[in-house]
Amino acid sequence: MDYHDEDEEEYTVPFSKGEKTSTIQNCRCFNAVPLNEDACIDAITQMLYLIYTGVTLSEAEATDLYFTSTKLLQSSHTKLRRLHYILMKELAPLVPESFIASNSLMVDIKNGNDSVKSNAIRTLYAVMDNTMYSALDRTIVECMNSRSPLVVNAALVTGLHVAHVNPDMPKKWATQITEVMKDRSKAQYPAIALLHRIRKNDRLSVMRMIEQAKDSQIRSPLALCLLIKLCTELMQEDFDNSLDIYRFVSSLTQHNSDLVMLEAVKSICSLRNITDKEVSPAVMVLHLYLSTTSNYNAVSMFAALSQLSQVATTHPAAVSPLNDTLETLVLNPNRVIATLAITTLLKTGTEKTIDRLIAPLTSSNYFSSLGDEFKAVIVDAMRVLNAKFPSKYSVLLSFLFKALQDDGSAELKKCIIDTMMDIASANPSSNDVVLTHLANYIDDCEFPAVTKSVLMHLAEEVPHCANPKKYVRLIYNQATLEQAEVRAVAITTLAKLAARVPSLRPSICQLLKRSCSDRADQVRDRAHFYYKLLLSNDEGLIKALVTDVAKAVQAHRLQHIAEKQQKVSAVGKSDSVDVQNVPVAEGPASGERGASAAVQQGREQLRKIQQLRELGEPIYTQEPVALTDADSEYVVAVLKHCYAEHVVLQFRVKNTMDGVSFRRVAVLCNTDELEVEPLYAIPIECVEPGATGYSYVVLQYSSPEYPSGTVESTFRFAMTEEGDEEGEEDEYPLESFDVDVKDFIAPVDFGSQFEKMWEAAQDKETTGTYALSSMRNVTAAVHAVAEFFGMFVQGGVPEKITTPSHVLLMSGTVCDASRTVVLVQARVFVTQDNAVGLQLSLRGGEAELREYLNAAC
Repeated sequence: MDYHDEDEEEYTVPFSKGEKTSTIQNCRCFNAVPLNEDACIDAITQMLYLIYTGVTLSEAEATDLYFTSTKLLQSSHTKLRRLHYILMKELAPLVPESFIASNSLMVDIKNGNDSVKSNAIRTLYAVMDNTMYSALDRTIVECMNSRSPLVVNAALVTGLHVAHVNPDMPKKWATQITEVMKDRSKAQYPAIALLHRIRKNDRLSVMRMIEQAKDSQIRSPLALCLLIKLCTELMQEDFDNSLDIYRFVSSLTQHNSDLVMLEAVKSICSLRNITDKEVSPAVMVLHLYLSTTSNYNAVSMFAALSQLSQVATTHPAAVSPLNDTLETLVLNPNRVIATLAITTLLKTGTEKTIDRLIAPLTSSNYFSSLGDEFKAVIVDAMRVLNAKFPSKYSVLLSFLFKALQDDGSAELKKCIIDTMMDIASANPSSNDVVLTHLANYIDDCEFPAVTKSVLMHLAEEVPHCANPKKYVRLIYNQATLEQAEVRAVAITTLAKLAARVPSLRPSICQLLKRSCSDRADQVRDRAHFYYKLLLSNDEGLIKALVTDVAKAVQAHRLQHIAEKQQKVSAVGKSDSVDVQNVPVAEGPASGERGASAAVQQGREQLRKIQQLRELGEPIYTQEPVALTDADSEYVVAVLKHCYAEHVVLQFRVKNTMDGVSFRRVAVLCNTDELEVEPLYAIPIECVEPGATGYSYVVLQYSSPEYPSGTVESTFRFAMTEEGDEEGEEDEYPLESFDVDVKDFIAPVDFGSQFEKMWEAAQDKETTGTYALSSMRNVTAAVHAVAEFFGMFVQGGVPEKITTPSHVLLMSGTVCDASRTVVLVQARVFVTQDNAVGLQLSLRGGEAELREYLNAAC
């Protein structure tokens, strides 16, 4: 501590200035003879601090440090031994042969004292490999029978870890765990957790533990809290068949432990679809904590009030009997308790009490002295009040206007502004007042995201005001700020006002003309575009490109989705085509034969990831698509691996810089347009100079509706130079890429068998005729059709077509579980009005699949 300045105290972490290299050097004291315990303790503490703060060790560094530290196992110094066990657990994942220390740990478990045994058994699991589970099995069972609670708890916790990687082994310990739970109250918490892990989702096992709790066999408060959590899961799944469990949890609200009582109350209050009558017993228990004459401390009172505030949102009638007690807490000297009391009263009070309750909040220092979390709770209560008492909007807005001027985070400001907008939309007479206040507020707003949100709201609402002219100058002030992103949104807002209010166009055009020389490209381009568009006075064009552009895009997208779903759902399922005795040539869909070196290398990297191996082998992989320039500091390409129900986006990242490493590398993808479910992503820990790493994003879809659309991606990484371990994360946009139908169809050449297969599938055919109005000639249309399907084209695609029509014969296999064969005959021709038309015939697979491919075209 630095006490030189009484007004400002500074605390410095003793190990904050340490470096990895010097710390590893200090760890050489492990080899000293005689051993200096104090120096070893300082070195281990320094190393653990670096590891916990994100410093990574290479495999060589971790291995050398790990085996050097094993000499400390001979020391009997208690504190040194505890720190050494922690260090071994942290280094074990980085050391390939960490199991070598298991023999020494087994000796500690057999011959050490209780503290050494408990630490050693926890460390043993971290350093062992899969071949040692049988030895660990015997060790855990022996430790469960120990007389020491420390050893028993360590054995149970280790068993929980084992249950995650080897679920079958702990099932053999059920008898020992049950005996431990009966005889040792201090070990009941991990015992219940392990039993539940063994019999996961087993309602009967939970009912047995409930019976044991009723017989007072489960005495630990922590164990009872865990049992309540398990009961809550069952009640939330099926409350009607869990009335016995509900009665058991209700009985625990009378327990002599505050911990158990509050957990039981929380469980009841968290249940969905229960009545006020069923939640009232829990509310009455919470009432006991609010009495000023009770012996409960402020923490218990806070917990009770916090729970009541949540219950009042869904069950205000059940909390309203407590209003008299809550009003006495409004003047409580503890600001947090008083705030929660006011918030709860606002949710349960009447219209007459609103002014009286909000008055303390509007005092000079009350609201500003609270933290952002409690401020957000109060603001959210204003939203609820507006819905209950619309006539009180003026009082609510006055409070929100003042709250907006106080200090706070961007999230809090956004919450206040959203509440103001909701109140204004529910009370149109207040709209002008709210818009004026927001327009003045953004002049001094320090959060660009909040400013942009307000500007977009003004663009939609100002045209409906009585005097929109007064907002023009306030909006234009944002077009002169430093942030280019804010200036760009301000330009768009002005253009929308000019498009919807023609009387403002001359003045707004003059303002846009000033911004045509802006130094930022996005601002300058927008200003020039809108300036020229507004001067044209083409109302139809202005409406299409300014006023209704967002609605048109959204409507078009929704219409396309609805039509596609309607076509697919209208088609009944039919049996797949049975083509007898026709050999199917093996293509890329069934293996890697014929795939490029880049695809083969991508698949090899795919097999190295355990999570991805569980998906099996990909059915088809497209060639990589570059997302950056080849001469960039980082070169990123994407490979699309397609499965029957999954798509794995594999991003190949190459570091072309010298002396600079990329750390915490990840590619963020916006897949909203694909209509898929993102499952998980696998980032890259580090990409050394000149090296290549692979990041993954796994998506799930429902066959046969294969996803299609554009994926916007962002490259996030931290750049660090040699010797540095820390670096700030940056994000850079990558080129977007498309996921199309062709990604799920592997081209297959059936050779001379094509005609036989086509004739054999004549009873299972889907046809369609289309006008290709965007194609200028037959050649361009043929190339577009072949590119869309991505199938093998019999005879290839001609470079130039001089005839008025051309027929494409295409074949491939679809990425579904049965790898369905699909044959396509596409006739491209010139129509009578000199347009280009397409007559499409698909054969093979089920009707639903053919209709989907036909509709996608």
